[in-house]
Amino acid sequence: MSLSDLADQDRAKAVAASWLESGRIPHAILVCGADGTGKRRFALELVKAVLCIEGSPFSCDQCPTCRKVDSLQHPDLHTAMPLPPRRGKREASPEALRDAVVEFLAGGANPPSNANIAVEHLRQLQKELSYSPTESPRKIGLLFAAERMHSAGANSLLKILEEPPARVVLVLVATAPERLLPTVLSRCQRLTLGPLSVDSIRRQLELEGVAGERLELAVRMGAGSLQRAKEVAAGEFDETRRLVEEFLAAGAAQQDEVYWNILGELGGDRGEIEGFLLICGQYLRDLFLLAHGQGEAVVQVDRRAYLESASGTIDAARAALEIDRAAETLANNASPQLVLTDLWRSLRRGGQTSTMPPEASLAGARRK
Repeated sequence: MSLSDLADQDRAKAVAASWLESGRIPHAILVCGADGTGKRRFALELVKAVLCIEGSPFSCDQCPTCRKVDSLQHPDLHTAMPLPPRRGKREASPEALRDAVVEFLAGGANPPSNANIAVEHLRQLQKELSYSPTESPRKIGLLFAAERMHSAGANSLLKILEEPPARVVLVLVATAPERLLPTVLSRCQRLTLGPLSVDSIRRQLELEGVAGERLELAVRMGAGSLQRAKEVAAGEFDETRRLVEEFLAAGAAQQDEVYWNILGELGGDRGEIEGFLLICGQYLRDLFLLAHGQGEAVVQVDRRAYLESASGTIDAARAALEIDRAAETLANNASPQLVLTDLWRSLRRGGQTSTMPPEASLAGARRK
């Protein structure tokens, strides 16, 4: 596969093609976008196109150079990514690091939340890039999940970014570019990948044998992310959906003990609660769509009967507004538990509230 063969991302591919055709390739490129939009593959195909001496403007995808890049065996390509702590040390051999990146590129899971790009790896990368290329016109440093660099590690790259050696290109891949140091971000040319098209996601899932309501559910819940769509197809969100339905039903009846049970099942983890709130939002917007005669647009296509039964007990318009407010509040780093509590209090039709004490809610926390 070459860059031209990738689905969607026409704008990013056109920008990359203009760089490659002119030979004026930026010394630092940031490939960013949401999870599941193809950043890993796009970045690798871009690297392949830069190093290939046969293809124009994209890689030929057949020469020894392209095959070496695909297997990460090219001597002018050096990679780094977050690795989990290894018995308190952040060291790993170049071979182990390469194996981890190969697995990651093959569709491996995102690095765990406690993983960061080790300072030692970045310093080694900087050292390797200081040497002249051996087989291709340029040397390339490729960093996945670049936002996982600590400040010390990012600062170690500033010399390359501020005074780039001739023939060196840095390619950074990030889901959350705003977490990069401003001094790093300002020195990169950004390629932002947008959501994948519905047709692209559907075709890929069909090739993997997904069909029927599960296919349609995965496409809709995926919301432009192939990674998320595959997770939905594999049933990874089924338990969260069950909890959401239990939460909504009990919230309409203001059965406070159910709220505390669900919070216990979520474990108080911020990421878990944010994911739970995201699916709550999908359900509530589905209820809103049903109430306004747009049932064909609902996301939870396999739960239509549940949605129709719930529409009479939940004030979806009010709760959907609360979901929007919750997303804004979470962006300001509020406690997700308190955000969840305020959503709970909004579910009862007619604005009736639960017996939950006000200090348990975000509004209560603000009054204190």
